[in-house]
Amino acid sequence: MFLNSWLNIADVVRNDDLWGAFTAYPDGSRQFKDLISVNGMKTADGFPFGSAFCSFLLRHQFGNNRISFEEGLLTPLHCHNFIELGYVAEGHLKQHIAGRDYMFNQGEMFLINKNITHGEYLYRKNMTILFLNISNAFFDKSMNHRDLVDREPEDFIRHFMIAKNEEYCFVRFVPRGGEVPPRIPGLFEEIRAELRKPEAGSSHIVIGLVERLLSLLSLEYILFVEPNSRTAAGDRSFEQLRRYLEDHHPDVTMEDLIAVFGHNRDYFNRLIKRHMGMTYSAFLRSIRLDKAALLLKITDLPVEEVALRVGYEDPGYFYKIFRGKFNKNPGAMRNSESVNCEL
Repeated sequence: MFLNSWLNIADVVRNDDLWGAFTAYPDGSRQFKDLISVNGMKTADGFPFGSAFCSFLLRHQFGNNRISFEEGLLTPLHCHNFIELGYVAEGHLKQHIAGRDYMFNQGEMFLINKNITHGEYLYRKNMTILFLNISNAFFDKSMNHRDLVDREPEDFIRHFMIAKNEEYCFVRFVPRGGEVPPRIPGLFEEIRAELRKPEAGSSHIVIGLVERLLSLLSLEYILFVEPNSRTAAGDRSFEQLRRYLEDHHPDVTMEDLIAVFGHNRDYFNRLIKRHMGMTYSAFLRSIRLDKAALLLKITDLPVEEVALRVGYEDPGYFYKIFRGKFNKNPGAMRNSESVNCEL
């Protein structure tokens, strides 16, 4: 397998350089800044965990990293803003995905959806795993380079990966008849080789090779879908977001959330929509107005001051949205007997 020689190359780079195509955040999320990347990891008796990486645009971000580990170590849980396609080239892979453990066997492939928390268990048995990381932008680029070959298989994968990206946690691909398509290992090697030493036309070649690999998924594999659901981790993520919005509601921005939690704008909108049935802006507005209603009840602050304290500089707009939520003016709220909100 090509990973053996890859992990033994001399040009080892620093860990921060190695993962230059990613931005990692404290909550475990990873943002991918490239179109395509391929990496692999290997464990074996007497061989420490090794990983290697190379990327489509950041062509010099290539190298390997080795660490020692305890038997059964679970790598740090993380999620990312790209689709991760894994291939078990040797041995077995045990993964922790969205709060549950799953075993993937040699020859199988798996596709982990965006924003799904997961990690790998490491054992000293022989194991070689290859990963292909694909951003959504890849499909826009690849669809602009259509040829005369039937592209229905790729279109199916494209639709499944993007159009249905909220409906599944991961997808397992089991080889039809139990035999691994012989072209799969070769395609990973060809992609790696083009990324490692790009020449004229390499970008088009890489896109074509990835398209070919995706087409084989629908032609040569049986697909099993693990549905997405409201996991405990997802609920915790929402509660962390809600508390942050309540603590910083007067001046919080979407850019603040991205910087603190590391997810993109669409992730926050989906998370709030799933839990509250409203958009981010509507949810933040509701929090602000609830805070305003309570301030009106427990303080003698002028209405204009209350509006400023919850983030609204325009009193006219504040009056309008306040009436829209509570069906009464701020003054009437101040004189009412009770208010159903918390500071």
